[in-house]
Formats: sequence, structure tokens, C-alpha cells
Amino acid sequence: MWFIVDDQMADDRRIRRLPLATVGLWVKLCVIHSKGVSMQAKDPAAYPGHFDKLDLKDAGGTMKQLQQLIDSGLMEEHDGGWRPVYAEGICKEPRTLTEEQREARRKAGSKGGRRKAANQKAKQPSSNLLANSQANGEQNSSETGSETSSNLLEDSQAKTWHKTDTYTDIPSPTPPAGKPKQTATPDAYAAIAEAYPGSAGAKGRKTDLEARGLVSAIAENPAQLARLQSAVRRYRRAVNDGQVPRRQIPRLNTWLRDQWETWAPEPITPTRPHKHTWNCEHVHQLMDSHEDEYDHTGSLREGKPSKWYLACQACADELNNQQETSKEKQ
Repeated sequence: MWFIVDDQMADDRRIRRLPLATVGLWVKLCVIHSKGVSMQAKDPAAYPGHFDKLDLKDAGGTMKQLQQLIDSGLMEEHDGGWRPVYAEGICKEPRTLTEEQREARRKAGSKGGRRKAANQKAKQPSSNLLANSQANGEQNSSETGSETSSNLLEDSQAKTWHKTDTYTDIPSPTPPAGKPKQTATPDAYAAIAEAYPGSAGAKGRKTDLEARGLVSAIAENPAQLARLQSAVRRYRRAVNDGQVPRRQIPRLNTWLRDQWETWAPEPITPTRPHKHTWNCEHVHQLMDSHEDEYDHTGSLREGKPSKWYLACQACADELNNQQETSKEKQ
């Protein structure tokens, strides 16, 4: 899946007002989110649909920079974490093909390939055609049968294996008729065991049963399950980076019983709601187009604010009132 940036992004006022380092962090976080969504399409347990404080730290960012992105309307809170906001003129939401679209494009690609082969064959001189026909006759006489459907599938895969699941002209191959694609979603334990860098023990044995029970207890709380998934990803990165020697990796049940919370990010506490001011981004979005309609003369220090300031402050008060009203309804 591609993260698509609009070619007018650099001219957008929201981007121009941000520090360059914050804009770079925004790009990295958007890429992390897009990659996670692409993984989630194949395995819903591979990515929770948002990034957390650990992902923010891995990207080299700070909470101050993240708050700048939230205030600019480029990030939003989601399910205990954060995710990008696809804003007009800045970035576009990536598209993923459905199974029907993949099938249609696969047929179109196969048809185009046959047409190309026929055109190339028509351009060959008559002497080459004769030699090819003789070679084909000798080969056909030595073969005992035609290609099976599995061989045809392998040929189509070889032509399209390098493609991704993104919006491309040539789609990924689909399984042959009679063998529907497996769509079963793995349970929480299977996803954790697969991501864990150590051993989970033989299925059905004491260590495996204990690990399953621990994951099941944690998964009863969605917030705790999200922390566990983050802890496994963090622990795996530490092992891959050499911070944790592989000889010291315990079995999964021992890690779940004694260590996982030390690798999990701290529970995210709700952030303080944004309070609108006369000069905040949200007020600018509403008032900048009317700036020429107001008189700017005046001094706030002398107690004589300009009409422009008063209008912006009134707009901020209205936004704050709407925010309080929506909270009361919830």
C-alpha cells in the first residue's frame, strides 16, 4: 500500500506553519500507518489500526511534535493511539483492490499477454515460424499430456509475483476454482506466538496451555491486548537488534508470566482537550478568508483590541462552546 502525498502539500498553510522536523515526523508516521494497514489486510491481528508511543519513539519523534500535528489537524486520536488524517491538498487515502477487482485485472492482464505473444509471433519471418513449428512438434510428441491447471497457476504467479496488493495495473493471482481462499482470522494467541522471537512449546503441552491461558486472560481487556501486541513487537525488535541475546529468550509462557509488562508501553491517559484561542489553527481556518473585512488597528496591551482580534476571539469562544456541548451529549 502506498502513502500518497498531494503535489500541493508544500504550499498548504498547515504544512508551512510546522517546523521541518515535525513535517518529517509526519511523513514517517504516515508510512508506518500505511504499512500497518497493508499488513492488517492480510492478518487483522498484525496491526491494531493505529500507532502508539513506542512507534512514535522509534520514529524519532516527541509528544510535543505529535501535539503540533494534532493541533494542525494532520493526526487524530484513535482507540488509545493515533492515526493520520487524510487532508485535502496534503495527502490522499490509499486505495486497496477488492477481490473482484483483482480477478478482473488478472483476466485483463492474461488477455493482454496472449495478445502480445500473438503479435510477436506474427512478426517472425516464415523461416522462423517453420523452425518453431518443427521444434514444437518434436516437443509435443515427447510429452505425455497437456499442462495441468497447477502449472498454469505457477506460470501466472511467476509473471505477477513481484507485484504488491496496491492499486496497480496487474493484480495478484487468485487461487484456482474449487479451492476458495482461506479467510479465517487467527486468534490472539496464534498472532502473539507467531510474532514472539522465542519458542512457545509443543501444542497441547503444559507450556503451550499456560501461554494460551495467559493470552486469553489478557485479551479480555482490549487495551491490555493492544499493550501486549506492542510489547511483543518491541521485544522482537530488541532481539533482532542484539539488545537481548537469543540464548536468554525464555519460553513464551514464562515471558508472559514475568516479563511482558516491562516491555509494554505505559497505558495512554486521555490527553487534555484542545482549547481554541483567537490565534489557533482552527480559528484561522474559519476566519482567514474574512480577514480583509475587519479593522486591524488597536492595541490589546492598552485595552483597545482590534475588531479583527474580537472577531477571532468570538469565533474561538463559539468553538469552545460547541466542544463542551458535544462532551455533555456523550
